[in-house]
Parts: sequence; structure tokens; C-alpha cells
Amino acid sequence: MSSPRVQKIFEGMPDQLKRLGGYTFKLSDAIVWQGRATAGTHSGKDACVIDLTSATWADGNLRAIIVATPASDKNNTAAMKTQSHASGMFIDGSVSFKVYMETPEAWTDAQANFSRLLQQHIVGQLAAPCEFYFGTNDAEPTVQGVNGAGADSAGLTSAGTMLPYGGVAYPGGV
Repeated sequence: MSSPRVQKIFEGMPDQLKRLGGYTFKLSDAIVWQGRATAGTHSGKDACVIDLTSATWADGNLRAIIVATPASDKNNTAAMKTQSHASGMFIDGSVSFKVYMETPEAWTDAQANFSRLLQQHIVGQLAAPCEFYFGTNDAEPTVQGVNGAGADSAGLTSAGTMLPYGGVAYPGGV
């Protein structure tokens, strides 16, 4: 079962990106996949694949894989989280985000603008900490267990965690 709160955040992202970037895509087609990651590092976490270009990936698509990580203490102590007694899942709470994208061909092209708009929306409008990971240009970004992917993209490089204005040294969540 996915977190309804996080899934609503994901569902609102394409509309905000459309407003920020002046895009003209059909909103119902922008979310390619959403749910819980089923394997790998992010197993059990809410995730989605947003593609403003096409449901089928091609080099240059405006595609991002977004994973919501529940906020916790520094050591990710399970005892510090509240679980639902009914299903054993963590109750909706604060999340931070990890975003996986193809490295733009040039930092002045449409993909670069898309990554800046995602940063503006997540860190600026949602006031959530966000860590961007960029993969190889010309290679589809994948995260194991998300949208049927069997493995993470090779060569994903972190651009670091960006905290919202006035954020503290520890990235908690929104």
C-alpha cells in the first residue's frame, strides 16, 4: 500500500511543472508509473516516474524518477517512527526526496531547465530536502524496483542534498 499523502504530492508535480515551465503536455500522461519500489535500496518507499515528453523513454526526454524517503533520525532508528498497527507500514509523515535523471546534453538545454524546475518545485515550493542523482547522458535513468526496472542506472552521481531556505544541517522532510 502506498502512502496516500506522498502519492498526492507526486500527482500534483506535473501540474506545478506545467505552470512553472509553460509546458503544454497532457497532465494525465505525465505520470508514467507510481507506487512503492519493490526491490533494491528503495524497497518499500513511495516512488514515481514523471515524463513530460512521452511514456516511452528516449534520449532527451524530460523524465525523472522521484523517490520519497520517510524522515527519521540520523541512524534511521525504527523505534523513532510511528507504524500503523493494521498493516505494519509507516504512517504518513515527513519525507525528503531523491530525484534520478539523465545528465543533460548541455546545461542550457530543455533537460537542464526541467531539472531546475524540479528543484524549484521540490526545494522551493514544497520546502522539502532533495538530493539529485544524474546518470549518463543518452542512457535511461532507472531505479531498481521502480517501473519494472531490474537494476539502478550505471554511474549515478549525487549532486548533493539541497535544503529549503532556512533549513537546518540535517535534512528532515516536508
